[in-house]
Amino acid sequence: MPVNVAGQLTAAVLPWVLLFGVMSVLYPAFRVFLLPKLKGYLGEASINFWAKRLLDQSAYHLIPNVILPTPDGTTQIDHVIVSRYGIFVLETKTYKGWIYGDEREAQWTQVNFKRKDRFQNPLRQNYKHTKTLAELTGIPAECFKSLVVFVGDCTFKTDMPANVVYVGDFVRYIKGFQTPIIKDEQVSEIVSVIGEWAGTVTDKQKAGHIAHVREKKAPVSADAPAPACPRCGTTMTLRTSRKDGGQFWGCPKYPACRGTRPAT
Repeated sequence: MPVNVAGQLTAAVLPWVLLFGVMSVLYPAFRVFLLPKLKGYLGEASINFWAKRLLDQSAYHLIPNVILPTPDGTTQIDHVIVSRYGIFVLETKTYKGWIYGDEREAQWTQVNFKRKDRFQNPLRQNYKHTKTLAELTGIPAECFKSLVVFVGDCTFKTDMPANVVYVGDFVRYIKGFQTPIIKDEQVSEIVSVIGEWAGTVTDKQKAGHIAHVREKKAPVSADAPAPACPRCGTTMTLRTSRKDGGQFWGCPKYPACRGTRPAT
């Protein structure tokens, strides 16, 4: 092959080789750190959009992304909607595939093709949110309505509780409550109180909350103490990949739980 032709071929191919190399390095980081955050943001944004579009803003007051203090740190609530018909506390989940769950189970299952993953029962997760709000505001627990909303291309394969719905049904569920249980003049007061409590969380605490969420998925040294599974909380086991021989942390409950963390 003539030298000039080989040089031209190399010059044409080299940028693509470099681009592939860069993408192969950046994609794992994107998948671990940015993709879950992007999915969560899009899911919560869809709730904000439909709540503002389909709910009367003079009767239903939306408070998105509420971070509140707790005895052991902070807790983050995706959405709170305050109305005379109750205080709706929404937990948003962005999943695809088939979802299996029972109100009494500690964990639910996501099946996506041949992959099975276990995740915390979101009703239990949201119980902490409603309990925190009740304790901070002094409002009776019966005024709070827990609601879990699944966003994404997922299908329930078991009978779900009435307060676990697809994103297209959450407004209908909220509008199904038509008996006033909170005085009109108290609604704005409740909105203010929640805002005041959220305002007590410092920027440092917010950063710590975000760092804690990210830390649960960050790489852990193979020489470090075994971390907790980000899905079920069980102490993980160091394993070796059959594909490339690299090490990673895996959940000992596999295949019931497929939680993993990178090892360094």
